[in-house]
Amino acid sequence: MYLNSINIYRGISILLIVSAHCYSISEIKIDTFPEALFANLTAGSTINFIFISGFLFHHVFYLREKTRQFLTQKLRRLLIPYTILSIVPIFLKLQLEPNFWGQYFPLGSDGFVNGYLIPTILYYITGAHLVAYWYIPFAVCLFIMYPIHIKFIELKPTYQLSILFLLFVIALLIHRPVDELNVLQSVVYFTPPYLLGILCSQNKTFIYKSLKNKELLLLTIVLSIAALQASLGRYDNYQKHAFEYDGIDLILLQKSILCVFFMLFLHRFENNQNKLLSILASTSFAIYFLHGYVLQLFTVLKAKFQIPIPHPWATYFLVWTALIFGSMFLALLLKKIMPKYARYITGY
Repeated sequence: MYLNSINIYRGISILLIVSAHCYSISEIKIDTFPEALFANLTAGSTINFIFISGFLFHHVFYLREKTRQFLTQKLRRLLIPYTILSIVPIFLKLQLEPNFWGQYFPLGSDGFVNGYLIPTILYYITGAHLVAYWYIPFAVCLFIMYPIHIKFIELKPTYQLSILFLLFVIALLIHRPVDELNVLQSVVYFTPPYLLGILCSQNKTFIYKSLKNKELLLLTIVLSIAALQASLGRYDNYQKHAFEYDGIDLILLQKSILCVFFMLFLHRFENNQNKLLSILASTSFAIYFLHGYVLQLFTVLKAKFQIPIPHPWATYFLVWTALIFGSMFLALLLKKIMPKYARYITGY
């Protein structure tokens, strides 16, 4: 059954994801409590996407007995656009930052292998060549694990909850990888919200009934966690090497509760249609692929014309809007020009 609420959620999710990538170009410095609170609410928004993916894996593929087609469909939708759209950024990275990988481990720059082949492979398997592209190698690894996710779906509820609790504890301590380069650490970190999405789909009728009118409570908890983090002087994502200790990842905790909030709150609008959110939802994956290109264009233009930023927050919201609508326009334009092939380039 088609769920309009989840479709709306996809549209909102891409808005939040893009919002987290507008700070640097806007020259925002987080100095106050409200700024830190806002930053905490936008950070880690990819977790929304991952929750939705888990929800739809159960709702669309498992319930309709299409799990055999799941991996093929996902790899085709992810890897073809990722490969095509990675060519230019990787080429530019090799030319403009030839010693990029030297900051992480020794790698000679002499010769074709060390200077080009190995760096190209590293960029491709990590997504380090463009903002947000780390998600694709991670997602491929996550989706390859779909037989395990099927086993999880078929477990008894007590076992499901025990496994989910244990994985959340591990993720809360392990955090996201430094610069998103360790794909396996990302899989460990993001698996709990994916499984949470599966469980919420499995038990959606019970959740809608038992947590009805509890949205305000959930939102209050989310805001409290974000405020706690801000009061501790922390904002943005928690990132570290896997086996270092740096406290509990409040972003993961906050965003996981936020996912349930959106699931419940948006269910109120199951029968409502919003044209803008529908377009955002349908182009969300293309926006994810393209907004890094648009952001890079803005960054180059800003440097070339030495554009001053007298009002960082006003610039932030302007850039955020321009990234969304610019990326959406490109996706729709390519779809119009190449209706048969656009999905292989942008995913739409």
